[in-house]
Amino acid sequence: MSLLADNKYLALLRDNPEYRKLYFGQIVSLLGDWFEYIAVQTLVFQLTGSGLAAGLAIIASNLPSFFLIPLAGSIADRFDRRKIMIVTDLVRAGLALSLLLVRTPDQIWLVYVFQTLSVLFASFFNPAQNAAIPNLVKRDELLTANAMSSATWGTMLAVGSFAGGVTIAALGRDTAFIINSLSFLVSAYFIWRIRASFSEHRAVVRKGLNPFGDFVEGFKYAVQRPQVFWLLLVKAGAGLAGGVLLLLTVFSFQVFDAQEAGVGLLQMARGLGILIGPFIIARMVANKIGRAQRFITLCFFLSGLSYIGFGLAPTIVLAMGFVFFAHFGWGSNWTLSAALLQRLVPDYIRGRIFSMDLGLLTLTLALSTFLTGLAADYFEPRYVAIGLGIVFMSFGSLWTLAVVMSQRRQPREWQDGLMTDAQVQERPDVLPVGAE
Repeated sequence: MSLLADNKYLALLRDNPEYRKLYFGQIVSLLGDWFEYIAVQTLVFQLTGSGLAAGLAIIASNLPSFFLIPLAGSIADRFDRRKIMIVTDLVRAGLALSLLLVRTPDQIWLVYVFQTLSVLFASFFNPAQNAAIPNLVKRDELLTANAMSSATWGTMLAVGSFAGGVTIAALGRDTAFIINSLSFLVSAYFIWRIRASFSEHRAVVRKGLNPFGDFVEGFKYAVQRPQVFWLLLVKAGAGLAGGVLLLLTVFSFQVFDAQEAGVGLLQMARGLGILIGPFIIARMVANKIGRAQRFITLCFFLSGLSYIGFGLAPTIVLAMGFVFFAHFGWGSNWTLSAALLQRLVPDYIRGRIFSMDLGLLTLTLALSTFLTGLAADYFEPRYVAIGLGIVFMSFGSLWTLAVVMSQRRQPREWQDGLMTDAQVQERPDVLPVGAE
């Protein structure tokens, strides 16, 4: 509890009312998300009995973001981020109710359609939100804000998954879908009340929307800066083993015979790990980039070893412990990579960088989930979990080696610095807000 009562976290919420509104909106929205996640996973698995079918639902709620990388990033950098977030929340509120139509196995395709449409709009919301945070908090509060964001994500995962499982068992899945719809409306209300600017005043450009050109500019920016490029691959690397999320459902039904309650318990353990990990790691890192890189490596190995243990766990209680530590590491890496990208990348291109960050994750997560779903239908699920744990550690080793080699070749590129106002003014396509 001392970590949760840390003065810097309470001070950020107490002294920054604009960020506080964003934070409260996130709490409500995430609670609804996890109600829906449990409802969708149990609905598909029970109607089809297929791990692949349940995996396709996860893919449908992630992969489409990859194809919107150029457009979503360009829009987040060129248009009002606050309005983008409000509009996408309102649309997703309607889409959440569409899942009420799914009743029989031959209607499962509707789940994939509605999940795809929902993530298409989320693809615009998330880059806008991540790009906006540095404009709502001070630079030395970025790690604190991201730790709080990840911890909140984990808290709502734990609470929402457990409460969702109980609610579905008691009141049915329709209740979960309705709660999720209402949560988007509440999120839109909190964002609407924020009056601070979500972008720096220089972020208006002369030219019209140019998604491909903007994407190329963002890609070149990342490639020319190793510290940005390798941070972009942290979430994507975890996504290569992201099929483990599907295994939480498969293990609940096929290994532990715990049904919906088991899904809720394993997801709760996942959420608790994401809740606690970022707070502890943020304190240990203390805003030092080099130290953050070392912890990213350690957390890859922690996640891998924990999922190997998950695959060997004889009971659901022990499995929950391993899931907790796996996502202690995963949540910490999410926090560290996001905070460092926000710290290193200037506002005018930040939306594109975070669109790539999310898009690469959804691509690897979709690939891993598809392969995991196939494997779970043909092989013992425990062996699949162990294999994915090895993937975590293998990528962590390769990532660390690549980072070390990059630092040796271009050590200056790893210095902490943002584009100065003078450099921005030299860009011919950037104008102050209101300029013609």
